[in-house]
Amino acid sequence: MEYTEGEIRVATLVALNASRTGTLTTSQLILALESFMQPRGRDAQIARDRNDTYFSQKVRNLISHRDAGTSLMTRGLVQYDAVNEALTITAAGRQACSF
Repeated sequence: MEYTEGEIRVATLVALNASRTGTLTTSQLILALESFMQPRGRDAQIARDRNDTYFSQKVRNLISHRDAGTSLMTRGLVQYDAVNEALTITAAGRQACSF
């Protein structure tokens, strides 16, 4: 089973909401999501010509695709700090998690 970027976006909100500070670096987020989602199959494989898995690349795409209409940042659910390479959940993001 491969995770979609949409499923990873939802899990990202949950992970950020559960973190003590509401902020996780990209590396911390990848570790948290790998622990929670347990990627298998292709997601667990090292991506061609890369040093990371297909799953971690999908997580990194959250940041590289941050200006896309479906991104957590565009929707105001998460803020990205480029200096610290970290995501922080917003009040709107916390509200979205209260389902």
